[in-house]
Amino acid sequence: MTTRHEIAPIWAGQTVAVIGNGPSLTDELLAEAKGHPCIAVNRAARRAPWADMLVSIDGNWPDDCADFAGLRVVGVERDDLDALCVAMPYEAVTIAPGHVLHIRNNALSAIGIAAQAGAAEILLYGMDPAEYEALHDFQGFAKALRALRDELQALGVTCWHVNPTAATKKTKK
Repeated sequence: MTTRHEIAPIWAGQTVAVIGNGPSLTDELLAEAKGHPCIAVNRAARRAPWADMLVSIDGNWPDDCADFAGLRVVGVERDDLDALCVAMPYEAVTIAPGHVLHIRNNALSAIGIAAQAGAAEILLYGMDPAEYEALHDFQGFAKALRALRDELQALGVTCWHVNPTAATKKTKK
């Protein structure tokens, strides 16, 4: 059974890794992420079962993550799952004049949870917006991610995309 939960500042001032399941997620990057408090986004927990938290906000809990030992976070109440239920907002994204989408997904929610948990810096691993949009025939995620990162930056939270091919590995993409 899910339990309503407010995110506490468990990672105040720390660098938090948010791990997506995109093609840029290499074993090397996983090893790097492991050095920080970690949030696995939905099925990324398959590759990071050691993560501190698993976020599957839409309630479609990955069957093969039934034994996940960290904090389990969903965004909908369920009777059949032992997890914390958090209220996460939708991000409003203007695609074109008069065309506004309201998006709430696992990755955006995980980033928001990291910020609410007090992260001073958020590192995004395996977050590949263009590939995500193409795979899911979904528009607006890349813009929503940029908007959320800008919003967090204005609040003093640095959010970096960790890229395995960049010289510095951190970009504000």
